[in-house]
Amino acid sequence: MLLSRLLTRTAISASRTGGVTCLNPVIVSHQPASFLHVTRATKDETTSEGALMEAVKGMRVIPTRSQSAKEMLYLFIQDLCRQNIGEEGHKYFPFALGLFSTIGVCNVLNLLPYVEMPTQLIGCTVAMSFTIIGGVTIKCLQKHKLDFASFFFPSGAPLVLAPLLVPIETISFFSRAISLGVRLGANLTAGHMIMHIIADFGAQLCAAGSPLGPLAAFALLPITLLEMAVAVIQAYVFCMLTTMYMRDTIELH
Repeated sequence: MLLSRLLTRTAISASRTGGVTCLNPVIVSHQPASFLHVTRATKDETTSEGALMEAVKGMRVIPTRSQSAKEMLYLFIQDLCRQNIGEEGHKYFPFALGLFSTIGVCNVLNLLPYVEMPTQLIGCTVAMSFTIIGGVTIKCLQKHKLDFASFFFPSGAPLVLAPLLVPIETISFFSRAISLGVRLGANLTAGHMIMHIIADFGAQLCAAGSPLGPLAAFALLPITLLEMAVAVIQAYVFCMLTTMYMRDTIELH
């Protein structure tokens, strides 16, 4: 699995470079001796290589089920970053992994009774999406400078259409901040409303002594399983769209 391949590639790299190698969340590459020594990591190690070495402590070459699940999640987000961002996707891998994990856990915990996580509140999800789009915009301005303005006017378009296209493209760009958060919050809220309606309807039938009451209660089981799947899918959609927007920080479309 991931750990066994990592250790194998580390050993090969170390043998070729005199015991010096470098690890990062996406690739294994040769780096200067100041980066990381396999035999001993310094206390001042604050790079992703040191974090990865710390993370693999206690992990086995023959993985357990929980370790296999972690490695599958790791590789899944890694491939997502590569596909949507490109070769420089490894720079954003820690953020993407943390974003997917946080939203996924919050979405699933929202299904528990008397539990209300931030992702259930549209205001919180919109605030999070505004923060992400704001960060992407700042990063684009830092990298592309004035060329970023070309994002709002498609190349090859007639100049006479600029008064019409520029406002449309501007609204389209900044509407991401709203659509990204509203999509997440609205889908979760809709599922919770369906569960609440069915649960309330079943409680009323049970109170009235109707034999259909238990059937309504049992109907919550498949709906709960469906909502768990929706919770994970929504976390994936949010993370996927975020990585697609992050590609603008590397190259303008």
